[in-house]
Amino acid sequence: MKESDLFEPSMLFELTDLYRVIHTLSKLSNSPKLQRHNIEGFSIHKPRTLSQEDIYRNLNSSGGEEGACAVDKSCVEFAHYDTQIRNEEIYQDLCCIDKHSTPVIYAPTTINHSFEKRDYVINELVETEKNYIDVLNTLLKHFIRPLTSIIKDDDMKTIFGGIKELYEIHMGFHIQLLKAVTPGSGFKLSEAFLNWREQFLVYGEYCANLTKAQSRIVEISRNEIVNQKLIKCQQEANNGKFKLRDILSVPMQRILKYHLLLEKLISETQPNHEDFRGLERAREAMVDVAQYINEVKRDSDTLQIMADIEESITDWESKQTKLTNFGRLLKDGDLRIKDHHIQKIKPRYVFIFDRVMILCKAVRDQYSFKACLSLADFKVEDASCRKTLHRDARWNYHWYLVRKSESTAYTLYARTEDLKRKWIKAIQDALDNIEPAGCRSTDHNFSMHTFDKPTTCTHCSKFLKGIIFQGYKCEKCNLAAHKMCIVNTGRCGSRQPPELPPRPDKPEQELSVHPIVPKSTSDVFPESCRTWTDHGELVEYLWFVGEMGREKASRLLESQVDGTYLLRIRPQGATHPNETVYALSLKADDKVKHMKVYEKEKDGTTHFYLSESRFFPSLVELINCYEHTSLIENFNGLDVCLRWPFRRIIAVADFDFNPAESNQLPLRQGCQVIILSKEGDHKGWWKGMIQDRVGFFPKVYVREVSDTLQNSDLL
Repeated sequence: MKESDLFEPSMLFELTDLYRVIHTLSKLSNSPKLQRHNIEGFSIHKPRTLSQEDIYRNLNSSGGEEGACAVDKSCVEFAHYDTQIRNEEIYQDLCCIDKHSTPVIYAPTTINHSFEKRDYVINELVETEKNYIDVLNTLLKHFIRPLTSIIKDDDMKTIFGGIKELYEIHMGFHIQLLKAVTPGSGFKLSEAFLNWREQFLVYGEYCANLTKAQSRIVEISRNEIVNQKLIKCQQEANNGKFKLRDILSVPMQRILKYHLLLEKLISETQPNHEDFRGLERAREAMVDVAQYINEVKRDSDTLQIMADIEESITDWESKQTKLTNFGRLLKDGDLRIKDHHIQKIKPRYVFIFDRVMILCKAVRDQYSFKACLSLADFKVEDASCRKTLHRDARWNYHWYLVRKSESTAYTLYARTEDLKRKWIKAIQDALDNIEPAGCRSTDHNFSMHTFDKPTTCTHCSKFLKGIIFQGYKCEKCNLAAHKMCIVNTGRCGSRQPPELPPRPDKPEQELSVHPIVPKSTSDVFPESCRTWTDHGELVEYLWFVGEMGREKASRLLESQVDGTYLLRIRPQGATHPNETVYALSLKADDKVKHMKVYEKEKDGTTHFYLSESRFFPSLVELINCYEHTSLIENFNGLDVCLRWPFRRIIAVADFDFNPAESNQLPLRQGCQVIILSKEGDHKGWWKGMIQDRVGFFPKVYVREVSDTLQNSDLL
């Protein structure tokens, strides 16, 4: 027998390709040795449809279908469970921390028992991330580099595609995790997950390709030179404990662990913790990423089936039109169909896609194309009250597919009542996909759309999932939405949103650049004229409130959350040498602290400072520094950062904004936004907050309606 007629043990053990197993048995049954014993052989054709493929492929993910699809469910579940156990053991061995080792506790909170548990969960998250990076580095160092010289480029790309990118992504992610657990950094753990949410989507392609990569390893291992090199690489990597195909399963295990780790962390976090809501959002984001990955893998398998179908249809009139243009394959199988113009019942093999129904005649293992019906032009009429007496009693269950113009109709016959219901449901699902019921509640012009890059839903901000026809797009305003979210998309705006400001190459860094403030106030006006009204540069900052006394500042801040601060002009002015007219007021530990700002000439330039531990050439740079650096370097016991500027301008969104970057804030027309900073004003972006979500948005998309500083005049 040829090698192409044989199957690998894993194909049977893991039930990943039962067709190959049966194909081998078919070849054996027709061998001369068995024929001499008068044992009748059998033949098998390559599966080319969704229903046939369900029988042979991925039985580990199916619970069995009617008829030929039915298999021993207990055997399927056992094989799938055993594979999961094996993959989990590999992951635990390579990534998890030793329970008997002394943990490195990051940012310990208190000695409270529940908080100790929380610290251990954080430790597990950070340390397992480090170990996972080591696994990726092992693939780079011990496999990719030594194998490049002896394995073809195409094979290298198939087996190791995405590993280098994953390594770079998780190096950056790990750095942010470490930053989040560093005391006084002001960076939240949830922010790390939300910042890298979109980059994690590369796992979709990696996981979809995993089975192909593992199969390719088996193929190239038939070359003894390559096989010996692989054995050597595995020996150097982990003393031969795990094979390359085993290690390649670890990334899929890791990405599907994040939402579980976050779930565990949330359970050990008090609801009043400053990052509690953020962690919940991070968990939701990681669940969303996991679902995205699963749908990409599912679509990848479906696209392969559709390619096989396309290849098997002869006389196809639209060879330039790919089947993927018609949407996902919803159902296929045998029916009897009567065209009312011809009045003759014919056997047909039918494929139902989101947009069309294709009728073919089965010819051995191929299909002869007969007709393509655009489902948007038809409606379904059930004939449940009337049972026909067809001469073939097996095809007595029928219904009608009627053209909306009433010009023609088809009668479709199924073998059983149950099959009839399934066919009707598939057609109705397709019709509902073409024109969702939710469209009746809005004036958007939605249609199914294939998005070229990851896109989020305007309503729920979750990803539109899959590879083709992931969601719906309004042809008038380009708004994107899930099918279930269409009803909540509101009215299609008659005005088009203003043109977006240019997107910076590195939003997180460039948008944090403040407008330049003169390094020396004496450059602007003489010393004798220096008053706060001349400091126009500070007015645009939300932490600057102008002239304000100590008592009023205390009243304003005492009702705010810890970390809220403001910079004010002291009405009495400077009273001692080196004092400025400025004071910094901060809510910390449920009390309001007041700190004078001093100035000193250094190298002919005025510098500002809170203590002589650090000097700044401008007030803006002083504030910017202590937004990320603890004030404990100036004041004993004040281990806090400047978190929230007191002024919070309320704005209302005039247009929807669908973010393209992870650090941007989605807007819905009519929603209220708290503007936290206008620091990116010169680039056309502001920083704001909706509920607990913080991010940048285009300033031309909103209008200001109130200012906390103006409201404070009433106090």
